[in-house]
Amino acid sequence: MTNVVPKHELESIIEKSTDGLIVVDHNSIIRFINPAAACLFKRSPAEMVSKSFEYPLSPGHSTEMEIIRKNGKPGTGEIRSVDIEWEGQKALLVSIRDITERILFDRLKDDFIGNVSHELRTPLTSIREAVSVIQDGILGPVSEEQKKFLSMCIRNTDHLRRIVDSLLDLTKIEAGKARLNKKRTQFPDIIKSVIEVFQPISRKKGLALNLSIPKNGMEVYVDRDRITQVLNNLIGNAIKFTEKGTIGVSVDEINGWAECRVSDTGEGISEEDLPKVFDKFMQFGKKTNPENKGTGLGLAISREIIQMHNGSMSVESVFNQGSTFKFRLPRYRPDLEVEDPIRTAMEAKQPFALFGIRLHAVDAIGAQMGGQPLQKIAQKIRHMFETLGKTVIPIVLEPDSVFILVEKSHEQDPRSIARLRHMTKEAFIGLGIDEEVDFSYGRSLYPLHAEAPNLLLEACRKDMRNERLERFNKRIMIVDDEPALIEATKTLLELFGYKTIEALSNGAALFERMKTVHPDLLILDMKMPGMTGYEVIGRLKESFKTQEIPILIMSGYEIETGRFIEYVNTKAILTLNKPADPDILRKTVYYLI
Repeated sequence: MTNVVPKHELESIIEKSTDGLIVVDHNSIIRFINPAAACLFKRSPAEMVSKSFEYPLSPGHSTEMEIIRKNGKPGTGEIRSVDIEWEGQKALLVSIRDITERILFDRLKDDFIGNVSHELRTPLTSIREAVSVIQDGILGPVSEEQKKFLSMCIRNTDHLRRIVDSLLDLTKIEAGKARLNKKRTQFPDIIKSVIEVFQPISRKKGLALNLSIPKNGMEVYVDRDRITQVLNNLIGNAIKFTEKGTIGVSVDEINGWAECRVSDTGEGISEEDLPKVFDKFMQFGKKTNPENKGTGLGLAISREIIQMHNGSMSVESVFNQGSTFKFRLPRYRPDLEVEDPIRTAMEAKQPFALFGIRLHAVDAIGAQMGGQPLQKIAQKIRHMFETLGKTVIPIVLEPDSVFILVEKSHEQDPRSIARLRHMTKEAFIGLGIDEEVDFSYGRSLYPLHAEAPNLLLEACRKDMRNERLERFNKRIMIVDDEPALIEATKTLLELFGYKTIEALSNGAALFERMKTVHPDLLILDMKMPGMTGYEVIGRLKESFKTQEIPILIMSGYEIETGRFIEYVNTKAILTLNKPADPDILRKTVYYLI
């Protein structure tokens, strides 16, 4: 719902606010900005009004940006926006709040816990080793009474060490510093390996440890070590708090999820304690034996690990009857391997672009390139992005597609997607593919188009457009004073598949026509009466609206036709002989539009 506030009242609110506030119209143009916001950009309000707001906006969601703080030092600002009405038109009210102190506090907290944990590990290890030496009688005889107290010291030292390790682990997870090494894995295989470890313990205690898994297996995309950690915790707890009866572990498919259940016939958890079971340092039950004493962090860590896998964990329990802990993980599908680096990029809370390229004849291109076409094309495009100063995180591959994550990308104009198309063709040419590759390409922006990995990927796929169909419908203008050459060039282009071709006899006629419509490609003769080709190029390059129109020069002078790749690499204006060689003309037009 759009908030309607009288303009004079809104201006007064914005002007007096200590938060940075900006009114941005539907074209991302700044219409009003208060001094607090202008200060964050180290500019005056007058310098920013009517300028483009470069950061993606998504009402109801937040993103971060670099700001200049009041002390002149760089910091971090949080951007939020809401729909409003401004001068009778839909607009956005953007707020920018300095969150540098909050980020620094969180970082200091995490660093403190991490440093204290690391500092405690060494003395705890030294204490344990020293006590063990005494207990083993290495330094002299030890009585049974003394051994009893020394054993107590070792148990409590081990317990403290487990607390330190668990606290450090949980802190890393909560701070987003823990990284998962996910792989396509058979879920039942992980469970069976954990069960093997606990079978002797359960037998010794007289408990039945039952396993129920699908006969045909069930694939998941997980960090095996982390899921093993979760199972160790759940099965270990079940055995620890069960004196008689059964421990059951099962796996089933539930609506596309792999659901694991760990059940026991043990102490159970009271109804009042159940909502707190995943809280840190919470311990329940009537156990008083020091052997069973835990850290109170295992379940909190386990749930965090499952949530890192985009899953969920819950518990059902009846006091004195038993408990069932269950967790769900997404079943394996190829998209999960694509979504993973997208999720990692989103954690940085910085805008980025997701580019997608799909090849429609992978095998044929692979045969021409000697195999692995996607990998080679991906690396080539990655290198081109990096030469532009863009940070590109690891490229993800599918059977027929390449997805490229470009960090800190604010580009929302059509030219950015055109650059991707151009880079793709440049990669084909640079890799020696001597044909018009049939491909589709698309782009989506975070957080503008979506804030979940699967939705951003879906938005990129929906944006895919077929390059060949798109190219054949583009407008080509031929400017030449020789009718026969115009007709020959026009005929060739039509044979190639191009549908919209216009012929003009001189530069003046071109600029008159461009008052109505601009070409997607200009094929230009350099020696014409009146306005020469050089003058045409000069005028086109002077204007922001026309400076990026691709130009192909047709020259009566002899040109080295073998220098096509050299022209591409040096980004020079391409030049062809008159009359044009059909194959060179086809390749050149394909490259330029």
